[in-house]
Amino acid sequence: MLLPGGKLLLARWSIFFTLTRQNPMSSWLARIAPELVVRTPIGVRGHHLLLQPTLAPTPLLLPQADQQLLQNWLSGRLMRQRWTTLLGQGDRPEQAEDLLRRLLESGWCEVELHAEPGRQGQWEPFWVCWREVYQLRELIGLADNVVRDELVQLWRGWQPENAQLHTLAASLTQRVQSSTLERRLKIAQGLDGWLSAGLWGTERQFSQYALGRSKAFGEADRRWLAEFGIALEACGISRHTPHVFLSGALDLYAAGQMLLSATLLQSGLAMAPEALLRVDAGRGNVQMVRIVENLSVFEVLTRQAEPVLTIWVPGYPHRRWLAAVGHLLAVLRLPVQVACDLDPAGVAIALQVGALAGKAGCAWQPWRMQADDLNLAHGAQSLTEEDQHALARLSGRELPPMLADLCQAMQERQLKVEQEALFIVQAVEHERSQDCTAR
Repeated sequence: MLLPGGKLLLARWSIFFTLTRQNPMSSWLARIAPELVVRTPIGVRGHHLLLQPTLAPTPLLLPQADQQLLQNWLSGRLMRQRWTTLLGQGDRPEQAEDLLRRLLESGWCEVELHAEPGRQGQWEPFWVCWREVYQLRELIGLADNVVRDELVQLWRGWQPENAQLHTLAASLTQRVQSSTLERRLKIAQGLDGWLSAGLWGTERQFSQYALGRSKAFGEADRRWLAEFGIALEACGISRHTPHVFLSGALDLYAAGQMLLSATLLQSGLAMAPEALLRVDAGRGNVQMVRIVENLSVFEVLTRQAEPVLTIWVPGYPHRRWLAAVGHLLAVLRLPVQVACDLDPAGVAIALQVGALAGKAGCAWQPWRMQADDLNLAHGAQSLTEEDQHALARLSGRELPPMLADLCQAMQERQLKVEQEALFIVQAVEHERSQDCTAR
């Protein structure tokens, strides 16, 4: 079975393999390491070829002659250039071709190949698209003060459509390299577009959207956004597939028809938010709803098979998650317990989920978030500077007694505990009891 658009894709690949089999490739293309470059047919009939590196940009050693040629290529700071223009900046075509190959395989550019007229299958470079051009300029010793000033002006002229991104302007106070400024501007602009379009997906999908590569967005980028109060989960960007995870002995109905049986749901499932929004009734042996922050805890509770509907909240939840879970809570009207990490962010998430439950007409309370559990026996860690700021923001809010005690204990002891630590013993004991029953 072909997915939508599958026939077109299959036809393009059929053309690609036919042409490859019938006609020898260009000598330049034949020298490209296949494990380092992905080849994708493009164009209306798939007659052109796009070469994309599999690696992130990686520094490479270049002889002086190649550095000089590359400096000529990058002097104009253009992101996309015709290959014939680059060839014209030197007098040794073989040197230029070899340099282009090395830059492609090292992740610094993408190359679009066009078939020569009347010679299908004889692809030659046509367009060169640079990746991380400012970082590459720095590596080959090009002066970049003017470039940095240009990037600063671009930052200052950027007006995000989404108010939560205004704090990113403060990043200009940091003295960072031009390549970092360029990268962060791409991420900020991409995130603004992502939010405005109401998108929801994985980090890899966002990375492809903002940076053009599915694995380009990394831990340093997460830390930078977190430093300025940007929670990826709240922006609809998660490390896991963005569905609502839930489990429990509950039949779910939509318009009088069973949407999901308790037999399936009690083992744990991930559902699209749109599917949950269709639910108008639930029947089964469920007496309350528990919403937990960590996926491993969700899995532990699912295996225990209590008369509870368990839902996983992926950190600061996205509005689609909030809409779907809020709708389900309003349909079920059951008491809600919320369990999150014993840290300032966990308290903030618990309050957000609790507010959602209250809006749905459900009584709620925190669960397993006692101050007594804030100890070294549960692997407590010291609060970070970011935790301190988050704790200060909570000081002016009205908190349930359990969370108020927890915040006071965190302030006094300067410790925090991850939720998983509270359930490790419980999980081990449950597995042992299951083994004994099996025997």
